[in-house]
Amino acid sequence: MTLIIVLLLVGCALVVAEVMFPSFGILGLLSATAMLIAVLEGFAIGARTGYGVIIAIVFLVPGALWLGFVLLKHTPVGNRLLLAGPKPEEVRGRGADLGLATLRGREGRTETPLRPSGVVIIDERQIDAVSDGGFIERGQRVRVRHVEGNRVVVEVIGPEEARAET
Repeated sequence: MTLIIVLLLVGCALVVAEVMFPSFGILGLLSATAMLIAVLEGFAIGARTGYGVIIAIVFLVPGALWLGFVLLKHTPVGNRLLLAGPKPEEVRGRGADLGLATLRGREGRTETPLRPSGVVIIDERQIDAVSDGGFIERGQRVRVRHVEGNRVVVEVIGPEEARAET
């Protein structure tokens, strides 16, 4: 039984090493060999032990892979392989910086067709916007219906509303 446990531990250590070091599958093959011998030794003791070793392998191998990838992030090779995303403070608050929340209810005109997204001009500013429905042609009068983060939703001002303004 001690031999089985040692073989399983060696197999898991080789799985972690396979993730962290480029061995072109040699370490993975050695790991599979160690685990196969552990299974055979388990069945030599009895069927119940053999199946227990297989169940242990089913849980140990994914755990070893996970551990290998967690450790990989902290190695020089892993830092080159895995890209780091932006920090949360670099991403948060972009919509507030643009002042888009103040545009609600403002009117402007479409600079490009909105299919459903495009560019509108509001107070001499070019704003990326989305139509609330379908296609809006270039040059149409629009009103900002609502702002969701960085998404500005506009609607066409009908002809009767445009006449009421003049």
